[in-house]
Amino acid sequence: MAELLSDDVYLPPLEPCLKGENIVLSWKLVASALTDPSGHRQSSRSLVDFLTDPLVQSFFTKPGSAFDPPSDKSPHHSAYVKKTAAIQVTPTSNERYDINVIKEDALWLSKNARINEIAALRIVVIEFQSRPQSQLLGPISNQDVANLREAAGAANAQTTNILPGFNIGTTLDAAEIQVNFEKPESRKRRLFQTYLDECRYYAATNDYMLTLMLLEHLPASSTTDASRMIRKSYLEAYGMSPKQPQKSAGDTPTKTFHALATQYLNLIPDSISRSQAAIDSVVEDKALVTEELSERWIQTWLAESLHRMVVVFQLLDLSRDVFVSIQLAQQWFSLVSAFGFLDRLQGFPESIAELMIPLQCLVCVISLSVLNLPRIMAFFEGEVDMNTDDEYLASSSALEHIHDTIDSATELGSSYAVPISFAWVPVVHAMFSSYQERAERRDAIQNEKAVENYDSATQMIPTAGRRNSAGSITTIDKRRYDDFLINKNFDRDFRRVQQMAMMVTDKGRVYDVIATMASCLGASDGAIFPTSIGSRMRVMFLDLLKVTYPFVGYKSEPLYALLAVLSGGQGYWDLSRPNNTPAEQDILSLALNDEVIVESYFHQALNRFPYEFVPFISLCRTLYYSRDFTEESNHEPILRLLQKTPTLTFTLPDHFNDYQLAYEEDNSNGFQFIEDFPILSPAPNRGRATAEEDPFIIPAGTYGRFIVDEGRIVRVEYEHSVLALLGKRLDANLVANKYNMELGELSTEETAEAVSLFATLIRMECLRVAGSDEKASETPETALAIVGEASRALPRTKDIISVVCDTLDVLLDGDPDAQGLTALVACLQFLHAVLPICPGRVWSYMSRCTILGNQGQGGRLARLVGNLDLSDVRFELLTSAVRLFSSLIDSAMSSSVRRKTSLKTNPRQKQSHDIWLGVSDKIVTQISLSIVRAAMDVLESSSTWRFTSDLDRMILVRDVVPIMDKVIFYTFSMDDISAKTFLMSALEPSAKYVVDSFLAPSAGSLRIQPLLVTLVAATQPFGSTIYAKKTEAFRAQTEAVLGLARSLTRIANYFDQPSTTVENQLFKVTPFVARVCACHDAFKGPAIELLEALVISAGKSTGEPPSLLGYLGSQTSRSFLQLLSTLDRPFNQAQEVNTIWRFFSTVVRNRQQWMANCLLTGKTPRDAKNGNNKPTEASSSSVLASALDRLASISKIEESEALAILDFITSAQNFWPWTIFALQKNTNFLTELRNFVRDLKSSSVTSKTNVLKACNEARIAAYIAEIFAMQLFHLRQIGQASTFADELTRDLDYYLRDGVTVSGYNRGLHVNFARNFSNQYTGCTLDNFKRTLLEPRSLGVGFYYALGFADKMLGFDAGWIGPRNNGFRSEMEKANANLSLVDAQVSLYHAWEFLLLELSTCLPSNDTLKKHSLQVARKCLEANEETQSHDQVFERLAESRVNLALMLVQRVVDSAPSPGDILQLLTALWATVSSVQEPYAPENISLYRTLLKLLYVTLRAQVQSLNAASDKHGNGLSAATVSQTVLSILDIVVAKGFRTLVSLVHDSQPSISPSDVALINAILQACLCLPGMDQNQTQILNILATHDAVQVAVSLYSWADKLADQGDPIYGELSLLFLLELSTLPLVAEQLACDGLLNQITSASLATYLRRANVKPFADSIGLQRCYSIWAKGIVPLLLNILTALGTTIAPEVAYVLNQFPNLMQSSVDRFEPPDDSRRRDRNDRDYITLLSVSEIHSLALMTRVLGALRANNARDIPAVEWDSAGLTESVEFWIDRRKLLRERLVTLGPREAEWRSMPPSDRSRTKGLESKLEEKVIEQLELVRIVLGEGLE
Repeated sequence: MAELLSDDVYLPPLEPCLKGENIVLSWKLVASALTDPSGHRQSSRSLVDFLTDPLVQSFFTKPGSAFDPPSDKSPHHSAYVKKTAAIQVTPTSNERYDINVIKEDALWLSKNARINEIAALRIVVIEFQSRPQSQLLGPISNQDVANLREAAGAANAQTTNILPGFNIGTTLDAAEIQVNFEKPESRKRRLFQTYLDECRYYAATNDYMLTLMLLEHLPASSTTDASRMIRKSYLEAYGMSPKQPQKSAGDTPTKTFHALATQYLNLIPDSISRSQAAIDSVVEDKALVTEELSERWIQTWLAESLHRMVVVFQLLDLSRDVFVSIQLAQQWFSLVSAFGFLDRLQGFPESIAELMIPLQCLVCVISLSVLNLPRIMAFFEGEVDMNTDDEYLASSSALEHIHDTIDSATELGSSYAVPISFAWVPVVHAMFSSYQERAERRDAIQNEKAVENYDSATQMIPTAGRRNSAGSITTIDKRRYDDFLINKNFDRDFRRVQQMAMMVTDKGRVYDVIATMASCLGASDGAIFPTSIGSRMRVMFLDLLKVTYPFVGYKSEPLYALLAVLSGGQGYWDLSRPNNTPAEQDILSLALNDEVIVESYFHQALNRFPYEFVPFISLCRTLYYSRDFTEESNHEPILRLLQKTPTLTFTLPDHFNDYQLAYEEDNSNGFQFIEDFPILSPAPNRGRATAEEDPFIIPAGTYGRFIVDEGRIVRVEYEHSVLALLGKRLDANLVANKYNMELGELSTEETAEAVSLFATLIRMECLRVAGSDEKASETPETALAIVGEASRALPRTKDIISVVCDTLDVLLDGDPDAQGLTALVACLQFLHAVLPICPGRVWSYMSRCTILGNQGQGGRLARLVGNLDLSDVRFELLTSAVRLFSSLIDSAMSSSVRRKTSLKTNPRQKQSHDIWLGVSDKIVTQISLSIVRAAMDVLESSSTWRFTSDLDRMILVRDVVPIMDKVIFYTFSMDDISAKTFLMSALEPSAKYVVDSFLAPSAGSLRIQPLLVTLVAATQPFGSTIYAKKTEAFRAQTEAVLGLARSLTRIANYFDQPSTTVENQLFKVTPFVARVCACHDAFKGPAIELLEALVISAGKSTGEPPSLLGYLGSQTSRSFLQLLSTLDRPFNQAQEVNTIWRFFSTVVRNRQQWMANCLLTGKTPRDAKNGNNKPTEASSSSVLASALDRLASISKIEESEALAILDFITSAQNFWPWTIFALQKNTNFLTELRNFVRDLKSSSVTSKTNVLKACNEARIAAYIAEIFAMQLFHLRQIGQASTFADELTRDLDYYLRDGVTVSGYNRGLHVNFARNFSNQYTGCTLDNFKRTLLEPRSLGVGFYYALGFADKMLGFDAGWIGPRNNGFRSEMEKANANLSLVDAQVSLYHAWEFLLLELSTCLPSNDTLKKHSLQVARKCLEANEETQSHDQVFERLAESRVNLALMLVQRVVDSAPSPGDILQLLTALWATVSSVQEPYAPENISLYRTLLKLLYVTLRAQVQSLNAASDKHGNGLSAATVSQTVLSILDIVVAKGFRTLVSLVHDSQPSISPSDVALINAILQACLCLPGMDQNQTQILNILATHDAVQVAVSLYSWADKLADQGDPIYGELSLLFLLELSTLPLVAEQLACDGLLNQITSASLATYLRRANVKPFADSIGLQRCYSIWAKGIVPLLLNILTALGTTIAPEVAYVLNQFPNLMQSSVDRFEPPDDSRRRDRNDRDYITLLSVSEIHSLALMTRVLGALRANNARDIPAVEWDSAGLTESVEFWIDRRKLLRERLVTLGPREAEWRSMPPSDRSRTKGLESKLEEKVIEQLELVRIVLGEGLE
């Protein structure tokens, strides 16, 4: 046997599959991808690789070979042995799998299912991988039922009847369910079930692939690049050229198609026989014989045969240019006889019964396809010949076989046989006619010859040759089918065929069958097959009707069958569905281009119109459904005919005789009108018609004809507009007594048809414009023209819209029957159709229409559909109303700008009419609220209504739930709801009504019940591979319910509204939400988003949040997380993957500790409890581990996925610190992150070509920085950070370039866009389109402004898109992209800040890092200079940058940076500081303070660096370079700033605080410390004089007691400190003395306080303590400085000032008295010694010493200073000698002294026994006092 092709794609190596690293693409996954309506999954790499794999393709080129039976010689066995060998997969069992069990299962399945070992092994792996889904879709536990009962508010209900329509049988405990699940027999049942599913989906995939190959598109989606590539590959595999047209004139594709069809036909008998055999007759393991598997068994084989039949049909349909072969015909009709069981399927379970009609349809259409009626008729008419002798028509035996099969099937009464029998009649009739004609011709020729022979009397001479007989004519003329006629006795007697025909047409039976089948083959919700295939199947019936027309003629039965065939069951609401049927395969296009159909039916109907009203109107309406919008489409000719109809057929009234007969010689019953004949005329008592009404008068001279010999039915050649006449007749119907109506009143049915026609015409024209390349802003002109034409004959005050509205009112006011309800439906459809073109009219009408409740009155809708049983017509009315309501809500949203805006139109453009005229927001608000109330009522009632089918319930929920969801979404997704210009103000009350209905504490469970019903229903597997539209409805209703639940939860979060009721109800049904994820991949996204919203909501609660894991239960949560951890493999769709990662991040961040632990460790609490490992140790299967593995190839995965994973990891780090250690173990991950950042280009470069890439890179870099920073932080705690930090410093280029700049903001773009936008759309601003935080948003073109909403709201304006896509839309995209970049860069800045500070902490002495720090600080300042926006974000960012620079400089300042680096920083900083206008304005002061702090630190650093440099190299150029900058600082910051501050202090400015003055003092001090500043004293004096700074300081001191804050005269101290700093410069000190400073100190009112007795460091009040500070910190050192500067000159004044404060002088000495109990008078003050008091005595000692020396020469002028220096000397000696006692009594004042106390002293002091820096300073000063006073004593 041939060697098997490589199967590595079909079944990848086992070990990675069993470990979960690789997902096997099951046929189920392939089929689901091929039916994905979005087409995304079809484009996934894995699917394309799978479908283009040679082995997989061989399963299609050899149909059925995927499940070949086993055999010893088969290559499958050796492949199986190789796959399961020890070298391929570890032979020992582990916690995840046991390979021996896998092998045993594969062999068991191979034996029981009779399939080869490789197929069996693949199924075993698929079952193994899908166990999480199996568990989630398994039985419901007691716990889940109990929660569901509580959620549904049915706590006391019986278990089986918790929710309406659901019977939940007996349930088990979760633990029992798990035990049952793990039993070997359960596993084997699952394996067999998986095998059956795989067979079914393999057949379905076969069907889809052949559809792609033959029709160029997949059934559910349009063509994509991937589908083209797959198709090309398959055409090559089948040996057909992709370039070759599908229907070639040559016979190659036909031969191939027939050969393929034969292959598939060979497989069908096996499928049918299996479906008929009981499961126990096939399988050996009797454990498989269960009711569920028996049902699945039958369903599988029937579905398999069904899909194979679809393939056969398509192949035969595309090869109708020849007759099928004899063998194929016999093969097929042998099969037909095997389908006798189909009618019996009715009694089977639904999953089997629903296959009955599809199979019957297929048997029917394939039979018709095999018979090939069009070609047969063409053959008998001599238009075509038979190509070969092998065609079935050439074989008598084949024909007999066909006849017998049809005959027996008809006798059995099989419904599918009826159309086949009917088709067989014209075939046999054609043979019979041909036979008879030839027989007659033969007889005629023989007679002629006989006469000739007789007349010539020639002697017949016999010859030796062959006898020449008359039979030779017969021989020449004989046809191959003659034997069939002779054998069946049809050559003489045709009555049996006639009887067959009569039997099938009796009571229109055949037409009923055709109509029933055709109604399932369209685009409706109940359609069986994809639209394109259904259309081709209906073409078979169309051909049948066409061929049988000559036998039947024009009758109502075939006509209505034709309408069913043309429409395929689709109605008005199906028009909006996407349709990918090509025009050449569209039945409607084919029908209108078919001369026979047009002549036989359409023209006949036209000739009888309006006498027979419905047929012509219905045909026009149905043919107008065509979605072919090309120039050759049906629409133009039909519309033209309706506008110019040539004839009119009606009954001529008995009273009218003004006509004469014409053309009598022709005997044509012709006549001519002598007088005008009015069709519609005002009644005699009603006066005349108004001038503008079209009278509809048939003028005299018009010709006509009597159609019947008896009676007065006439057809008149009168060209008129049917549209206008219908409009007029509808109007006349409303006031029947006002007109004489010669055509009669329209019946209710006719009214419905007429209105429905208008609705269809208008809707199709709107769809044509919407689907074309025309601008969305353009109104559909043809639709308006139709409205105009229909209104042409009406009075001026009316048009067709008002007439239909009046008709609707009349119907609503009555009590309509079924016909009336149909007319109601048509009117609602009409309103829906005109809504896009005349919205104002519809809204105005709805405000008075009684179908909706208004002003407290209930609507008529509830009464019309109020029965418990919803009949089809009531259901149609309900859904029509709901869909109209939904469109009105959409209209309210999309018109919100248009209603408020008057667009400035181009004067050259024609002025367009305002279609919203007269519609106020009040009307929209009122109607929207009524709609939402009605929708809520419908939703509540849906639980109690009895529907004709489950599909109806699905459709209703699908249509009604989105109304409420949309109202919430539209209202709260953008704009500020509290703003006066709120765009959605009209929808606000209805949105609040919905929110309150569900979230109000009083909201019961009745409203949530229908949502719960849908959620529980969604967990029941719905895996049909046919009825795609039904599956779509099922999906749509589930997604709608999940969406509404998500919106309600999000809105509660958004408003911080307690949503406890709904939240609790939804938490209780979370097991079902988790199950929904397993039911269908499409539900995964919405379900996860709902759970995410619930987790966020729970995380905000004040108490302990509800536990998601607790509600899910241990087993469900494990399965759920296992399911999610596959992350949409193997398709890897970015959106799905990102949703899952975002959910994981949300769980980790929102206090869900148990679920978070599951994610991070891979173990549930129960697993962790039973296991041996640490509970916080991550397993290799955890989500965290897979995240790290995924990031190890970060450069290869999509950026959006990388962002989502990084968000998860940073969240895990931040909220669960132990995860850091798991990260550290994975070195690949950290190395890869460093490589990624190292290779990044600057965002300023990337953004020029790709803004979104620059955004994503910046955001990724931000996350990476955050991860690195957290790593460093935790490593630092254990002392291991230095190595990693050192490595990181080499990878910081990207951060150094882009980390702090945030340079992306394009201010010009935003300013111009906002201005132009407001100018274009008056009444609304760009801010109206800002997105809210209701939904999570991602970086990109929809980031900040709601682009989707803007598209819908502004699409009416041509300027929105622009002539070359350069309108406002592209501007909004650019603005969004730009703001995305800014957001990413802001995140990058914060993360870089975090990382840099962490690095500088870890590496305090790293020179490279110091340089980087200063560089970053400088960049921060430069970036602030460049920032142009005054947006709040940028202001906060600027402040943050300055803070960062401050921290960085503080960290560098002590490590001697180079003067050049500091000077660069100082220059940049000074540029920033000097650029601040009005620094002390409230909005600027915060930033300015930080800048001044940074300035102070930088000046300090500059001083240190210059001092260090001068020590090394001598003082060079640097000091001189700096001095100019410093003088500018003294001028602007110090002098001017001080003056400004003091004036603000006097004005009691609340934003100013004493710390601002202290900061100025600090900067002044730092400036004056710079080397060489003493050379600039003159400039400094000039600066001070310019700003009058000294006088300002003195003034502040004078007012200090008045400006005291709670009794604290702090400004007195600050002003003196300012003067003290200045007094260090001799020239300035001299100036201060000259200005009389000392006099002002003593004369100020503050001096009175200073003279008080209890001024001391530890006084009772803060004021007295401050007075002591003023004395010790300010006055004393200031006097010393002035005395030092001026000496003798100022000495008398200094001595005088000191003597002014005797108490302070005395207490300064008393404070140091030794602690002798007898001398202790004021214990508290003497118990403690402070550094300040030591400084005080030090300064006083110096002054008294100097004054004493000066007084020796000038005792007369210099008074003696009263101060006990002798006593103090003793005290100082005492304290110096008693260090321990001093240490005990030493007290700190302020944080700096506290810091000194904790710092060690210098080495020299430590040897002296000193223990702290503070003690060192105190002792140092005390020793100096001792020295000074000692000299004085000498």
